[in-house]
Order: sequence, then C-alpha cells, then structure tokens
Amino acid sequence: MVRPSQQLHVERPVAPTRSAATVLLLRDTPQGLSVLMTRRSPSASFAPGAYVFPGGMIDPIDEASHGLAATRAGQTGEPLTQAIAAIRESFEELGLLLARRADGRMADASDIAALDRRPPEGQSFASQCAARGLRLATDGVFPLARWITDRDLSRRFDVAFLVARMPDGQEPVDRKSTRLNSSHT
Repeated sequence: MVRPSQQLHVERPVAPTRSAATVLLLRDTPQGLSVLMTRRSPSASFAPGAYVFPGGMIDPIDEASHGLAATRAGQTGEPLTQAIAAIRESFEELGLLLARRADGRMADASDIAALDRRPPEGQSFASQCAARGLRLATDGVFPLARWITDRDLSRRFDVAFLVARMPDGQEPVDRKSTRLNSSHT
C-alpha cells in the first residue's frame, strides 16, 4: 500500500482524456520517404514549440460528417470519425485537402482556394466540401497507432495516429501563408 507521506507528489485526480486524431502524411521523393511535420506555436497551451503531425481534437461535427466521406469496407464508427477529424485538421492547419471530385480526381488548388480554413459559424468543413462536389478521401487514411498522454498531465488526450499519402500537387501552407518543408526519414 502506498503511504501518502512517502509520495513524491501530492495525489490529484486524473484528468479525463479528450479524443484527438493526427495524421502522418507521406510522400515518395527522390531522396526517399518524406513525412510531413509542423511546429506548434511557442505560445500553444499544450506542447508549445513541439514538432508534430497535423491533427487535433475530434469535433462532434466530424462524426456527423460520415455521409460525406468515401469509405473502404469496414471503415465505420470511431475510425471513420478519426479519419474525418485528421483530414479537417490537415486542411485547417496546413491547407492540405484530402478530398476527391466526383470524377475521382483529387482536389486541386482551385478547390482549396474556394474553401474557408476556418468556416463561419454554422458551416462545417465537410459541408463546404460537399457544396463543391468533393468527398472526403477517408478511404485512403489508415490507422497506425494510438497514444494516450500521461496520466499525470493536467490536459490529456487519447490520440489516434493515422497515415495517408500526401496529395500530389499540394504543398503545405500554414495559416500565415508560409510554405513548410517536410522531413525525410
């Protein structure tokens, strides 16, 4: 039995986890496999300045957007919601759009320019895509791992790590319109 007088830290309640998703966007290059990472703001409330894969919290609207996603056999429920969240976050953070037109072609620069990276209240990312005739390319997003942050942190996340191919012809651009570089592994 643990004695309170022998603990290094005061015992406190464990913070609940928040569902999140992140995606490793991969691209073949002449130098080898390229994996996209971005740097969090130095003033971020969680992991400031850290290099991360694009992603973030799962929103209730992600689950409500299942009908706007192209899926593969068995891709339903929570894994589909996670893929939608990862696609939405990649677009919001880096302007990368994993979506297809009705003819099967991936979204292009004109589609990206027509969408609001921070849609106005009452309009979701997925509904913007649907209005342009785009379906979210969740069928190309695959589960890789799951990570739950340490129980002693004041903010905790249950994160689905996903993997997808970076769309050809698209380059990451942060919200301030700065081109980003990928890292090679």
